[in-house]
Amino acid sequence: MLKDENSRTPSTNDLADAGRARWQAIASQLRADILAGRVAPGQRLPNEQTLAERFGVNRHTLRQAVQALVREGHLNVRQGCGTFVRELVLDYALRRRTRLTENLARVGETAGRELLSQALMAAGDWAAALNVGARAKVAVIETRASVRGRQVSLSTAAFPCPRFATIGAQVSRHGSITKALAELGVVDYTRARSVVSTRLPTQAEADALSRPATQPVLVVQYVNVDRDGTPVEAGNTLFAADAVQLVVEPDA
Repeated sequence: MLKDENSRTPSTNDLADAGRARWQAIASQLRADILAGRVAPGQRLPNEQTLAERFGVNRHTLRQAVQALVREGHLNVRQGCGTFVRELVLDYALRRRTRLTENLARVGETAGRELLSQALMAAGDWAAALNVGARAKVAVIETRASVRGRQVSLSTAAFPCPRFATIGAQVSRHGSITKALAELGVVDYTRARSVVSTRLPTQAEADALSRPATQPVLVVQYVNVDRDGTPVEAGNTLFAADAVQLVVEPDA
């Protein structure tokens, strides 16, 4: 029988590439499950045999996928106990340009931001930070950010009117303050001031962050300015102290 000239026996490199593609695909699926919150921080993964059967591979291929996720910081192997999803601890960099999305993207995470409330009111205590009169109108919004389905921050921010009177609508539509400000003409802004402290949350704040009122929160009070140095936002953000650590560093 004549041999098809286009057929050939797979080489060692071909087999290695196929094996690499298999474990990379498994790692991608497990990573997606973790980042989407389908596997909770601290949860133990099924044992090797169960996972190998789920993906239709041998244990060696499965271990390569798991080891890749251990190196990335998503999993933690405890000898004699099993493999666990690492507890969610995010590095949140306080920089000249502080952006939630960029902070999380650096560690392979994404966040969802939801608008909880919005109102127009007299500036009052926000006046000094925004450099407006106490009776001037400001738009105040409250938002909450979640990562892997876990609430990690609660923010209250004020924006001077009439320039940002509709900021709530933009934030609701984009799920991002940066994109909302861009739509309203602020293409870039920088952090003029950050003050970090810690305290216990109120019961309402604890409920919003789905955490006990007996566990402290990190508080960052801040002011952001546009390219002309004019204040565009003043606010305070509460971070779940067991999920976020603040890192002060210069811009790249």
